[in-house]
Amino acid sequence: MEDNFSNYFSEEDIVDPSEGYDFYPSFGEEEEEDSSPQPIGSFGQQTSAAPAQPNQSAQPSGATALGAPGPFIPNYDQPHIETETVNLPGQQPIVIQYTVPAKPTLSHEEEMWDAINQFETDAWNPLNTGLKTGWAEIDKAFDGGLKSGFTMIAGDSNIGKTAFISQVANQVVEHNDEVYVMDFSLDDPMPDKLARVVGSGSKVLLNAVRNPNNYTHLPLMIARRKVALNKLRENVHKYRAYDANFTTFCEDIEAEIQRIKILLETQGSSKQICVFIDNFHDLNLKEHPNLQATAKYDAIAQWCSDTAIRYDIPVVCSGELKKLNGTRRPALDDIRESVKIKYEAKAVLLVYNEVHYKGEGAEVHFLRKNDPLKQPIFEVHFAKNKFNNFKGRAFFEFYPEMARMEEPDPQSSKHYASLVFSN
Repeated sequence: MEDNFSNYFSEEDIVDPSEGYDFYPSFGEEEEEDSSPQPIGSFGQQTSAAPAQPNQSAQPSGATALGAPGPFIPNYDQPHIETETVNLPGQQPIVIQYTVPAKPTLSHEEEMWDAINQFETDAWNPLNTGLKTGWAEIDKAFDGGLKSGFTMIAGDSNIGKTAFISQVANQVVEHNDEVYVMDFSLDDPMPDKLARVVGSGSKVLLNAVRNPNNYTHLPLMIARRKVALNKLRENVHKYRAYDANFTTFCEDIEAEIQRIKILLETQGSSKQICVFIDNFHDLNLKEHPNLQATAKYDAIAQWCSDTAIRYDIPVVCSGELKKLNGTRRPALDDIRESVKIKYEAKAVLLVYNEVHYKGEGAEVHFLRKNDPLKQPIFEVHFAKNKFNNFKGRAFFEFYPEMARMEEPDPQSSKHYASLVFSN
């Protein structure tokens, strides 16, 4: 179908998505955040008096100012009481008292004390808020963005799974400064991988990325292609793509993570490494080449989880499903060799595309200008989520000819959700 696009899309249609592909829908007003005061708990009391000041005589010199955002690391020789005043809109000030213990002097106690302080320091690290994916609903589901841990994106073949993980990787690069993305494409050779990155990022037909000589009659698209390639070159300090020619072995991938980590540390960089692997079921183990399927993928799932923990990084993998009967939406148990994956992954996203299965019989779809056919909605179901309590679905309007996905406006998302639950 890609080769026929120029027959019914003009150059203006392709260049101006708002007229052709509707890439820039009106998202409407965002929901207002609930600004009503939250209960503080029994450790504070309301007061109408002037805000209380910390007891300076009890507070050792150099103590961190109370109320200032950031880690509180006490280092006092004697226990003491500190106070803090919390001002909430529309309420009287609330005074909270803290009992701050003295720093321990015994070595075995100091070890735990230091572990707590390290936890507090790490918790306030700005990178701990999560790496932004460029998609509001995905970031909300992950409580701010991608975080350290093993995440599985599982779905059937040829529904858009590779396009999704590729676009997430590219958008993590675009929306975060202090990041280094290692993007392993074990399914696609490098030309196909780079075509996906350019197509999804700059709204260029995949065929035009791969074979620009056939699309010189669309000069603005060729110009966007050039801009996208230059953007890739500009981002080589924080993005690297690998294909199966580099390796399919877990041990080699970990060695490369170690190499990049050392290089970044040598440069004095604080960049967060983020690893994407497409796909999990193409990975192999050098140390255990003869393991049967279940044992092999159990070991690989363990490696993914251990690697995320060992290097404190996100490890995001796509994965395959068992052969499904019919056109139903997948469940956790449908993941190929799923037992260890379900246990080790901190999040499992099950993806689905009803148009892929049902064609013109699909209920969950969208329509676009100049095309009478139903277009695919890519569903992302958070079937397991230890980063947040969100277990719902996110929806994306999928443009396969560019391997690109767009978040719909909130009303459209609600409409797609109602169709899913009415089926």
